[in-house]
Amino acid sequence: MIEQAFLLLDREGPDGVTIRAVARAAGVSHAAPANHFADRRQLLTEMASRIFRQYLDMVTTRGSVSGASRARAYLTALTDYGLSFPGRYQLLWRKDLVDWQNPAFLDQLNRAYDDFLQALAAGSPRVAARDRDIETLGTAAWAMAHGYAVLRSTGIFEPRSDAFTGKPRMEAMLDLLLGPDEDHRLPPE
Repeated sequence: MIEQAFLLLDREGPDGVTIRAVARAAGVSHAAPANHFADRRQLLTEMASRIFRQYLDMVTTRGSVSGASRARAYLTALTDYGLSFPGRYQLLWRKDLVDWQNPAFLDQLNRAYDDFLQALAAGSPRVAARDRDIETLGTAAWAMAHGYAVLRSTGIFEPRSDAFTGKPRMEAMLDLLLGPDEDHRLPPE
C-alpha cells in the first residue's frame, strides 16, 4: 500500500495522496488503510520519514568521506533529490500534512541535519577561520540548497553555469558560501 502512496505522490504531488486514493490505487476497500494508518497525516508522516531515509542513502552513495566534500554531498543531494522527486521533496516541508512531532520523522530529520552540521564543522574553510557560527553557516547553506531546488523544480531557475568559473551554478554557489573544494566537482547542470 505504501508503494501505491509513493506512486500517487510522484504523479500528483502531496495533495493527491489521500487514504481513499491510496486504497483505490492498491485495489483494496477504502477502509483497509485504517489497519495501517489512523489517518492521512499518519500516512504522509510515515512517507516523509522514508523520504528522509532515501535522502540519507543518496548522501551515502556519493561516498565523500572528508568533511568539506561530505557537507557538499548533503547539499547537492538535497537539491538533486528535490529535482528528481519534486512531489516527495514538497511533502518533506509541509507542516500542514506531516506531523513534525512524530518521533520517527524527527529522528530522520535531525539525523540528516545534525550529520550535515558535523560534516560542515569538520571540513569547511569558512568554519576553520573560527569567525562563523556553524549553525548560522549551516542554516544559510541548507536554505540556499533548498531554495535552489524549489526554484529549479518549478522552472523559475534554469540549469546554468557560472559565467566566471564555468562551474555548474550549484557548485559555484557552494564555493561562494563554503569556500572552494577542489576534491569535489559536480557534473554540468
